[in-house]
Amino acid sequence: MEKELDYYISLFKSNSRYSFIKDIKLQEILYLFSGYVSFIYYNELEENNYSEYLKEIKAHTIFVYLWSIIEAITYYFVKTKLIDEKSKRKYLEIEEFKKLQKIEETKNLYICKLENKEISFNDSINFHALINWLKDKKIIDEKIVEKIDDFRKMRNLVHINAFLGYNEYKLIQELEKAFINTKIIVDYIENNI
Repeated sequence: MEKELDYYISLFKSNSRYSFIKDIKLQEILYLFSGYVSFIYYNELEENNYSEYLKEIKAHTIFVYLWSIIEAITYYFVKTKLIDEKSKRKYLEIEEFKKLQKIEETKNLYICKLENKEISFNDSINFHALINWLKDKKIIDEKIVEKIDDFRKMRNLVHINAFLGYNEYKLIQELEKAFINTKIIVDYIENNI
């Protein structure tokens, strides 16, 4: 099994798929994850006569890894675009309520004020918030951001509550589109970095 995985990793390396990523450790992980996705697809889904349930679970695993690849490359791209230290420290503002005073006669009622909070690029930010920020700032083409957001939605099916409402999708049928969109996203980021 490891031999087959190494084969797929070497295919991505021989094509220098992630040569635009200057962080060598990130580059190696991207090769590993991409190789693993190919391994699952070609060695597991294509070669075996699995039940529909098992195929869906394997397809979901592929979506989780593709999402990780997209997420890592998107963060890398944004980090390269935020050139100065100030923009790295403050790249996103959110509004949140700060409790000022509890109202005594009720359990969960408070007097609050709305404050702006800065989120640093180095904080662990919610990726959905980053996608929304990308839409607002137009750092990445809107169609590419939509494709990235589609991956976020498909990846969220790892949560049982999201999976319960998943009847509209058949993940196995979405794989070809996902592979095409992954290539489009990675190509866009490579060409615009």
